[in-house]
Amino acid sequence: MNISKIRDRIPALRTCTHLDCAAVSPFFQDTITEMETFLHKRAEEACFDYNSWLEMLEESRDMVARFVNASSDEIAFMLNTTEGLNTVAHMIPWKKGDSVVTSDLEFPSNSLPWFNLQNKGVVVRQVQNVKGELLMEDIEKAIDDTTRLVSLSFVQFGNGFRCDLKEVSSLCKEHDSFLCSDIIQGLGAVPVDVQEMGIDFFATASYKWLMGPLGVGLFFIKKEYLEEMDPPYLGWFSLKDYENFNRPGLREVELSDTARKFETGGKSFALIGGLRKSLEILSEIGAKAIEKRVLDLSQYIIDSCDDVQTPSDRKRRAGIVNIRLPGSEKVAEVLRKQNIICSARMNGIRVSTHFWNTGEDIDKLLHGIKACRES
Repeated sequence: MNISKIRDRIPALRTCTHLDCAAVSPFFQDTITEMETFLHKRAEEACFDYNSWLEMLEESRDMVARFVNASSDEIAFMLNTTEGLNTVAHMIPWKKGDSVVTSDLEFPSNSLPWFNLQNKGVVVRQVQNVKGELLMEDIEKAIDDTTRLVSLSFVQFGNGFRCDLKEVSSLCKEHDSFLCSDIIQGLGAVPVDVQEMGIDFFATASYKWLMGPLGVGLFFIKKEYLEEMDPPYLGWFSLKDYENFNRPGLREVELSDTARKFETGGKSFALIGGLRKSLEILSEIGAKAIEKRVLDLSQYIIDSCDDVQTPSDRKRRAGIVNIRLPGSEKVAEVLRKQNIICSARMNGIRVSTHFWNTGEDIDKLLHGIKACRES
C-alpha cells in the first residue's frame, strides 16, 4: 500500500490535516470526477440515458453486497441511515408489551425511532455503558422473551467503542429477537460480514468511512425476512415490474421480492455513481489491509495520550479515538482554524483516522492540542 500515492488522489489533503472521517470524509479525485461526469452529461447534453443509469444502479448494489458479504437482493438504497432505521421501526408488527433494547451511547438516529414506538406500547430499554463500553452481561440482562429487536451501533460515534455483534446475535437468537445495527462508524474502516456477524438488518450511509457523498443511504435486510416484512411506504420502484410504469390507474400491485421493495422512486444516480467509484478503490486496497492500518493509527494515538475514552483492545475499537480534554469545543475550533480537522464529542477531542492518514498527521494534531493547553 503506497500511502503517498493514495494521498495524492485525495485533493482535500493538500490543504488540511483531515482527522474527521467519523463526521464527513474527503473524496477521492476519482469519486469527484465520476459525479462531475454524470452531471456534465445531464447539464450540457441533456442526457437521459435511463437504462444505463439503472445498469449502474444494479452494479452499485452488487458492489455494496460484496463489500458486506450479502446478496444483492438484500440491499436497498435509501437517503440516509435514519431512513433505514425508521424503516425497521415501522416494518415490524409491534404489539403492546414488546421491548426494544438499545444503549445510552447511541447517536440520536438510533434512539428516536425506538422511543417513538412507545406510542404503541413498546418498552425501550437502554443498556448503560460502563466506562464507555457496553458489557455483554448487561446486554444479556436487558434481553428477554418480550424483546422483538436489539438495535446497537457497530461502532459508537462518540468514543469509538466497537460492539461484538456476533455475540449479541447469539443472545438475540436465544429469545427469537431481531438484531439491527447502525454500522456507519465501522463500514469502510473495519470489515463487515453480515453472515458471520448474524445481522438481520443494518442501516448506514456513504459519506463517512466509505468516502462517498452525502445523500446515499444503504439498507440491509436478511433474505429470509423479505416476504414477511412490509415496507412502511411504497413507490413505483417498489414494484416487481418497476420498469413497466406506463400503467395509469394501477390496480394490481405485485411488489419486488427483493429489498428493492423498500425503495420508492427515482435515485440520486450521480451520488450513487460516486459511491460506486469509492467502493471500487476501497475494494482494490482490501478491507483487511485497511483495518490493519486504521487500527495501527488509532493505537498510535492511544499510546501517545494520557487520557483516552476509547478501549485499547483492538477488537473493541475501530478508527475513532476520543482524547478526554476540558474545553474540547474551543480546542476543536482553534485546531480547525489551523486546518486540523477533528470534532469535539463526549467532553473530548474525537480523532478519526482512516487508512490514508499518517503518523505525521497525528503528531500535528497532538502538537496543536498541547499548544492549546499551554496557551
